[in-house]
Amino acid sequence: KYIKSIMTINKKNIELLEGFLDYLSKERNFSKHTIRNYFIDLKQFSEFLYSHSTTSNFLNIDKSIIQMYIQKCSKNNYSDKTLSRKVASIKSLFKFLMQNSLIENNISLMIPSPKISKKIPNYLSRKEIDILMSSPDLSTFKGVMHKCMLEVLYSTGLRISELVSIKIIDLDIKKNIIKIKGKGNKERLVIIGKSASDSIKNYLRLGKNSDNIYLYSSSNKLGLHISVSYVYKMVKSYLVNITKNEKMSPHSLRHSFATHLLDNGADLMSVKELLGHEDLTSTQIYTHVSVEKMKKIYKKSHPHGK
Repeated sequence: KYIKSIMTINKKNIELLEGFLDYLSKERNFSKHTIRNYFIDLKQFSEFLYSHSTTSNFLNIDKSIIQMYIQKCSKNNYSDKTLSRKVASIKSLFKFLMQNSLIENNISLMIPSPKISKKIPNYLSRKEIDILMSSPDLSTFKGVMHKCMLEVLYSTGLRISELVSIKIIDLDIKKNIIKIKGKGNKERLVIIGKSASDSIKNYLRLGKNSDNIYLYSSSNKLGLHISVSYVYKMVKSYLVNITKNEKMSPHSLRHSFATHLLDNGADLMSVKELLGHEDLTSTQIYTHVSVEKMKKIYKKSHPHGK
């Protein structure tokens, strides 16, 4: 469906993109969101080729045109993360072309990946978490549902896409675990604490439709889960109201989950597994949070620290 929206790129590239996106979906099991991002990045790159190169076919370009495109993106003031993703999309495409013997040399291997500056993520203090959990109006079903979602997000460190996809069958209240299908359809088990477990029980007890497949079902369409956008807006409104920080997002609860675990002695490998990270480098950002906290404690406590 994405390809149909393309009007201004080389026809051969359309064919190659169709094959690549199909590969990401069927063989790599990438999520629709990730595939959409790849499509947007590669459509933009292909449009640049169409406008700036006499040879706009992916199969016949050289590395200099890729470098020109990256320079153009840099001048557009893209963030480090966005620029890095665009380069990664191009590298993934050319790796696919190489694997399928459509090109003899993978020119993208000579293109360096931009370094991403490590920013300390926004997270809530434990006091703010307590205020957050007491915010929903428990006299209404909507408030009970909101409380349940907030508790589960903080208790497990789930992404919103993972939260809304929880099925009743994946929930084991007695063992306090939930089976989650994360990025790339990889399954993992997450643990729910007592507060989250109690909130789930209360929510299910008040549930209006016992035939729901999903824990958080859509009120508009039978058999579907609640939308990611609804949960995002709901969680963000609570967070901003409490912290007065517009940069707070539902992902801040995931950050809070990881930070509070490490602050209380959890090891990095365990946090990595609970978050569903593929490699440890993604989890190591949270060690920076702990270091910043230690610096503040040092400056406050040590006689010569100020």
